[in-house]
Amino acid sequence: MSARMRALLYAVLALLIGALAYWLGVGSFFGQQAEASLLDASDFTTHPPAPLSLVSTATVLIALGVIGLITIWSHGVWRALMTVCAGAVAIVTSQLLKRSWLERPELFEFDAPNTFPSGHMTVFSVVAVGTIWAVRRGSRGLVTVLAAVMLSVVSWQLLEYGWHRPSDLIGSQALVVLVFAIAAAVGPRRSKRAGQEQSKALMMLNRATGVLLVIFGAAAILVGVVLVAAASSVQSAELMLKAGEILLVGVSVLSARTFAALSP
Repeated sequence: MSARMRALLYAVLALLIGALAYWLGVGSFFGQQAEASLLDASDFTTHPPAPLSLVSTATVLIALGVIGLITIWSHGVWRALMTVCAGAVAIVTSQLLKRSWLERPELFEFDAPNTFPSGHMTVFSVVAVGTIWAVRRGSRGLVTVLAAVMLSVVSWQLLEYGWHRPSDLIGSQALVVLVFAIAAAVGPRRSKRAGQEQSKALMMLNRATGVLLVIFGAAAILVGVVLVAAASSVQSAELMLKAGEILLVGVSVLSARTFAALSP
């Protein structure tokens, strides 16, 4: 299977996951009830610590600019344009979906505003995939691990501090995967500046890192799903919150691995 066809399959899968997250978390009574109990158990604050507190229009523009410069140095102008434009499209689309295109039906909560997808999670996901795409292949394994850690921390913060529901975060990451998968499918595949091949040992290390990330992410998701079922059974809001946090760590790790797999 060609790399472009594989990217299109990732795009279709991301679209399905995003739609499923919206249907289960936003469009169903059980989903709204479960996520409402999770929010009730959260420790809401308007002054969270970093990295969540770092998001602003200025920092987003600076981050995209830095990613663009690194990509130009590593891969050339065309890859930089593709990466920055895809990031901007994902962020703008996230805001349009949340504020204009999607609605939150009144099934369990009334007069609750739509928060799907999360703008903050979209921004951090764009930074993660942009950085992974910006560096050369030899550094990609390490950068992917760091991106997975960052996304996991941010997803934990967004749930722990009551800023978002789990479906919002899953939808955001699915959206970014969708946009960058389309970019990978239609954009340039290789750059002349990336001609330096990584050593065989480094290649094997990067592959092993990718496999470990998949295993860890899948295991975290499985544990999270089991805990969601347990929390629903015993009607524990605190357990539901922990289940959501573990589940989103798994989703974040798999998202980072997917970003690396999509990198041209």
